[in-house]
Amino acid sequence: MRLLLLLMGLMCAQVQASDGLNRHDLSELADAAKREQVPILLIVSQHVCPFCERLREEIIHPMRLSGEYEGKVLMAEIFMDSSKEIVDFAGHEVLPGVLADTYRVWVTPTLLFLDHTGRELHKRMLGVNTIEMYGYYLDESLAAALQTLQRGDRSYTPTERDIVGDAPGFDDL
Repeated sequence: MRLLLLLMGLMCAQVQASDGLNRHDLSELADAAKREQVPILLIVSQHVCPFCERLREEIIHPMRLSGEYEGKVLMAEIFMDSSKEIVDFAGHEVLPGVLADTYRVWVTPTLLFLDHTGRELHKRMLGVNTIEMYGYYLDESLAAALQTLQRGDRSYTPTERDIVGDAPGFDDL
């Protein structure tokens, strides 16, 4: 009985962590990011994406539950294949796919490091290569995004290579 209660508690904690990622109003998140002077980590996913699920379970949820990232980043996830409108950073209702298209997201998961206006602060992370090193690269990217934000540096502009990544044959699609 104790084991069953423990498992149910862990499942509830995981559901609560997941619910905190799914935002329907990014303008509220933007207001909080501006107030707290932290970057936004926007995770662009799809509903049927095993890599997205693995990233969520093995990296994102443990990050959120650890408490180590409080005051350093605000996180949200959108599902680009969802038909339910969300509110973007400017307060407009849009489909998540339209927002993903605005950022030219073509693979999931894609992690975007944004300021409160939705502007990219640092090179995005595309897909999941090696999950073992993913946490390290994510920590490095979050630290760089926070430093960029704190310096007020608005010089980063995504290049075509940042958007396309290292996908062989992408130009053949």
